[in-house]
Amino acid sequence: MSASGNGAGRLGAVEYADLVGRVHAAVAAAVPPGSTLLVVSKGDGALLEIPGMKAMHFPQDGSGAYAGHHPLDSAAATAELEAMRRRGAEYLVIPATSRWWLDFYDELALHLATHGELVVDGEACLVYGLGSARLRAPGAPAIARPQASVDQIRDYLEHLIATDRRLVVLEAVDGLAAGLAPFRATPLPAANPLDPDQARALAQLKSLARDGADYLVVPRSSDEWLDCASEFAAEVESGCRQVAEQRHLCRVFDLEGIKEIA
Repeated sequence: MSASGNGAGRLGAVEYADLVGRVHAAVAAAVPPGSTLLVVSKGDGALLEIPGMKAMHFPQDGSGAYAGHHPLDSAAATAELEAMRRRGAEYLVIPATSRWWLDFYDELALHLATHGELVVDGEACLVYGLGSARLRAPGAPAIARPQASVDQIRDYLEHLIATDRRLVVLEAVDGLAAGLAPFRATPLPAANPLDPDQARALAQLKSLARDGADYLVVPRSSDEWLDCASEFAAEVESGCRQVAEQRHLCRVFDLEGIKEIA
């Protein structure tokens, strides 16, 4: 597959310049300032010039420059996306000229649909949240995270899984696990995001899984801890199948896959 140098495709220069401006506007309206973006740019640096954002080519080479070609297949596209997400990328921007990616890379499209969050679906572009919130610099203003009540999380889980299932709850708010009755829920403490005890948390999670726990529930109130616990997050995401994600409530992982990991 070849790629055009400026990403314009069949658009004329004026039309393409207008598209770039509309992509910038759509991203600025929906994405928090300071976010890290991946842009299907086809090498066009103009698409990356979004004020207040850190935008990068996707795909890219080892130096961060445009790779010079599209991914070979869905597996390659998805693998690079996940690698970049683990390195801090928070959003994927797909300009209108590259919407064909979601047809051609059908497994990538499925991955985005099941693991990402579509935050912009407009004429100029699509923007997917990748689920990895950035670490704030000291003194930077906090970005408000959506919170949910125990009742909302419990109601959501009751519609998702049987109430006789055993849960592990990554608990940043004391009493959350107990409030999920009739589920049998065990708290996994996530109280100190500045110094997360990742090894201890992971060992405890594996022990609970081997003792019969079925699912890990990650409420949004635990996002800050998880942002800092990158090794714990990577192990969970690679070893556990994500069952569901609800933007304002929680994520749910099946623990079957982590039981045999040493």
